[in-house]
Formats: sequence, C-alpha cells, structure tokens
Amino acid sequence: MLGKRNSIKVRHEYKYLITEGSYLQLKNILDKTMYMDKHSKDSEGYHIRSLYFDDIYDTALNEKYLGIPNRRKFRVRIYNFSDKVIKLEEKIKYDNYIQKKVCSISKSEYEDIFDGNIESLIHDNNSVKKNYYYQIRNNMLRPKVIVDYKREAYTFPFNQIRITFDRGLSAQRPYRNIFDKDLISYNVGQGYENILEVKYDNYLPNHIKNALEMYCHSRLAISKYVICREHLSI
Repeated sequence: MLGKRNSIKVRHEYKYLITEGSYLQLKNILDKTMYMDKHSKDSEGYHIRSLYFDDIYDTALNEKYLGIPNRRKFRVRIYNFSDKVIKLEEKIKYDNYIQKKVCSISKSEYEDIFDGNIESLIHDNNSVKKNYYYQIRNNMLRPKVIVDYKREAYTFPFNQIRITFDRGLSAQRPYRNIFDKDLISYNVGQGYENILEVKYDNYLPNHIKNALEMYCHSRLAISKYVICREHLSI
C-alpha cells in the first residue's frame, strides 16, 4: 500500500500523444520560452535506454491494465549508451502524481543485478538498493524489456517545470549489455511517434499552460513500458 500523497514529495505528471504538426508548433514555442536541457547533445536532445523489471506475476503491467491509481515500476536507466551514469530507479505513481527514488550504480553493480547476484545490495545503506534486494529476493523481480527513445527536454526555473518530447520509441528483449548501441530493436510503429510529458511541482505559468492546451488533446492512457511489452508479445 502506497503512502498518502500529502505525506511525501510528489510531482504532477501528464502524458500526451501529439501530432507531428503539434510537435513542431510546440517545439517552436518552447525554444523561445524555456531552456533546452543541459544534457542535450544537439537539437534532437539525447538518447534514453531503460531496462524495466517486473515480478513473477507481471504486477506493474497488470496494475496498469486494471487502472489501479497507486502503483510502482522498477528500472535501470542509461543515457547515450554510456556506462558513465547508470541510474537505479523506483518510480511510484499516485494517480496523476509521481515520486522517483533514484541512486547511481556502477557498471559492475548493474551487471550483478541483471545476473541476480544481489547480496551486496542488502549491505548497502542506500534505501533504493535495499528495496531492489527485497523485490528481487521476495517477489522474483526480473528484467522484462528494454525501452529506447530520443528525448528533447525543456526546463523552466520555476516549480521544476520539465516538458519533454519522446520520439523514436522502440522495444528490445532484455539483454545484459544495455550499452550496446547496435542491439536489434523493434520500432513500436504508428501512433506513438510523438509522446509529450509534462512534469512540475505545483502549477504551470499561464503562458506554458495555454500553449499546452492549444496542442495537447490526447492523453496517453498507457505507459511506454506497457506499449513496449505489448509490442514484443506480438
């Protein structure tokens, strides 16, 4: 059972499917009103690869299907195929609010987690690592799918506002060497070319809110994790 929303630090999160035309219009507006994320390699942003885990019952997948408002997902995330920054994450969803628990791990720690060699996690003081230990040990948490996409991210120095365009979504079966940029991936195809995500702490300024209302009409009902799991099941 997840904690009450007013007792923890959470952020708003909304996701939309937008057309190519809306993407170009919004990108033009955000270029003038917000700041491109400092980690962007070029105008197309940066590459994200996430290895998602689920338990023996596919709880994260099935709770999304059932529309359960309070749920969680586990993943390892890297950027631009590099092993310099590897994030171990637990993302907790409270309806339209999110909380992320994150810690950095080494490449060897990642490989141990993938292989199921987890005893070192229980001896670490980090709460994220300890929770992974219990999830793997007690709930048979295992790698399920690799999710790839390019992200263009814009930030605003107020309420930690972050707006991202995720493009080129593709799915791959779990693979130990997630740093290999030549892994065979499967594009999820029509309908998910442009995914917009909006995250912020309290509220949006009117000029950003008005721009989003003009072009964002189709809320995304399922997550990228679910989309990619479904695609690989075909």
